[in-house]
Amino acid sequence: MPGPGRAKAKSKKSKSATSNALSTATYDNDAFLTDIDNAEGWGMVVEILCVLCDLPDLTTRSGLKKVHANFPTIYSKIDTVYQRNIDNDRIRAGVVGIYAKMCEDSLLRNRLFEKGILGKIIPLLDIDDTRHLALRALNTITHHGGAEIRTEIAKQAPILVQLLRQFPDDEKVCELSVSVLSHSVSAAYEGDPKPKYPAIIRSLDLTEILKAVLETTKRPFRRRRSIIDHAVGLVATTSFHGADAFKKYPHAIKFLVAGLRSKDWVTRSTCLGGILRLYRNEQEDDQKALDPNHFLRAIQGGVPGHLSDVLMDYGPTQNEIYLTLSTTRDFTKAMMQCAQDHDLYSLGLKLAPLILKTEFSVTDGRFEVEDPRTGRRGFDSFGLPFDLWGDALKHCAKAIRAKRNPKEADWADILEIKWCIMRRKLREASELAKKGIERNPEQAYFYYALTLMADNVQGLKSAKKGLKCKQITPFVKYQMMQRATEHAGDMGIIRLQDMPEVGDPKWEEGVAFLMSALEDAKSYIEGAPPDNRHMKNISYWYILLTVLTKEDLSPDLRELQDALKVLKVADEFSRFTGVEPPKTLMRLAQQAVVQHYASAIKDYASVFAELDRCKQADTQTVNPEKLEDDLAAWLSDMKLEDGTQVHRHDCANRPAQTGDKMSRVELYRCSWCGNPSAVLRKCSGCAKTRYFAITFLSFLNVLLTVVFRSRYCDHSCQKQHWSDHKKACKAEGKTAAAAAA
Repeated sequence: MPGPGRAKAKSKKSKSATSNALSTATYDNDAFLTDIDNAEGWGMVVEILCVLCDLPDLTTRSGLKKVHANFPTIYSKIDTVYQRNIDNDRIRAGVVGIYAKMCEDSLLRNRLFEKGILGKIIPLLDIDDTRHLALRALNTITHHGGAEIRTEIAKQAPILVQLLRQFPDDEKVCELSVSVLSHSVSAAYEGDPKPKYPAIIRSLDLTEILKAVLETTKRPFRRRRSIIDHAVGLVATTSFHGADAFKKYPHAIKFLVAGLRSKDWVTRSTCLGGILRLYRNEQEDDQKALDPNHFLRAIQGGVPGHLSDVLMDYGPTQNEIYLTLSTTRDFTKAMMQCAQDHDLYSLGLKLAPLILKTEFSVTDGRFEVEDPRTGRRGFDSFGLPFDLWGDALKHCAKAIRAKRNPKEADWADILEIKWCIMRRKLREASELAKKGIERNPEQAYFYYALTLMADNVQGLKSAKKGLKCKQITPFVKYQMMQRATEHAGDMGIIRLQDMPEVGDPKWEEGVAFLMSALEDAKSYIEGAPPDNRHMKNISYWYILLTVLTKEDLSPDLRELQDALKVLKVADEFSRFTGVEPPKTLMRLAQQAVVQHYASAIKDYASVFAELDRCKQADTQTVNPEKLEDDLAAWLSDMKLEDGTQVHRHDCANRPAQTGDKMSRVELYRCSWCGNPSAVLRKCSGCAKTRYFAITFLSFLNVLLTVVFRSRYCDHSCQKQHWSDHKKACKAEGKTAAAAAA
């Protein structure tokens, strides 16, 4: 038996004739029933019912406004037809089609749900002739519905899963069922840090939902793009509160890992976001401080031979262990001297340079003494204005400022900023750093303090500026490189998960942020001390971003073996100094990708290859099944009052973001510090256009060409760059003036 809506397309003449004939029809007219039975497709059935009930044009906003104004009367008309023909499946389905169209209006949708339309839709899923229409109605409602209605529909997930099992070869059933599941189940799993609908989540078998949907993505349908796109959204969204289901069904994890290799940036970033959310509830905090006693005991026991070789290869006096030991020695010596002479000014001048050498340059020790009579050990401040050694920094800064030597102003600020950082007073540290930059924009430590703020935009901007400073030590350099990697990586993922179109500034920024993060991560791994405690974190980013962007990647990840060895060594240094590598979010995500990569590519590479192909093909070909169900066109037909079509933003209908569609991408970077942003100040003095050809991701056959005049984050960057840029700027200006003359 042919499915619903497989009738031939009707002519305009027959449509008009039917409308005129029905203008005088009554509810119980035999002619009306005959017209319904003989209607060619569901669109005609719906049209007959609309004329019969004297409904306004539901494809216009003015028509929906009329429904608002006369809702009780209009609903009564439609419901009367439904109730009087409760045994007629075609009429029941046609009424559902009308309701689905009304649900594009949020207020009408809510009123109709209060009337119980869901109870009229679900029974139609059991009937062969009405199944497609009922699914189409659910799809329309979940596409336009709010969270409350979507989660109400999510309760029907077992029925939809059963349809996927029962009709595996029916492409329309599979496509619409996956779409409805994605819209509704995803809504039920929303909420941070806790789900908004815990009762609904407990009632759902997410494992079975994921299994049914992912099995469907592998079926050789002609229109798989919508299925795969919605599957990506479902899996990525449910990973946060559905981690247990993912562990029971690892294929869901593999699906996300395989998605990292899609040619579509948004798909890749969505999958990476899903992987990160998967481990949010079990992540551990990163290492915040070093236990100096454990560290010293470890060193006294001797560095293992293979780790010692690594340190010698890097530089015996440049690695973190040596720098930490030497600064600890110098710091302790300076504190003991201060206990004797109480010279806080001299102490400050000794401690400030140490702060620029290593992260743990200042410890919160105390002056320990022994009572000569009792032998008991205790603490004494020796008349100094502090007990904990860390608090000496603020007093030293005050003593240096009291000397009013302009050349020593930076030292005073560095001391006080370090004290603020130790005491978690980051806002105060930020204010001090900003004032320091106004006085001396070449002191990198001031920018480092700004990178510690939670604001990714300010943090990345400050890190990029700081890396260009002339007054910078290796420690500060790599600290800011680490911050730049994490800030840019976070921002890139966030930007692209908003699913912007190609050419949208958010899309350009998202790609630029990720590439910037990868560049900094690579530089860090190649140059930072191998025993630096942040080497682990940057390795996680480097591995994940390489999988996300590298042109060719073998199933065994042999291209990442060097990076994995660096990470292994970093882990060994961490354990040697007494810190078991914390199970941070990035560590767990990186481990999942490496663990599942080979099997993920084996099981799902073809799925995402098909998605990439479909995204290109769907924008250039006409769907051969478009006439199968003409109700679909009616449900998506919304016209403005002037007759023009309303543009739809649907993830399944986004233009392809691969191949020729991505042949030119503008990635704006500050001409001075390299900070990626779509909002930069142009140099108004030059007319020079610089061209940079950047080739990466050649598996997309993409040449990314960056075209821009000199652009800057702000006046500060432009001022810093002027000494290098002014000759070219002025020369270009003269050339332009001559050409104009």
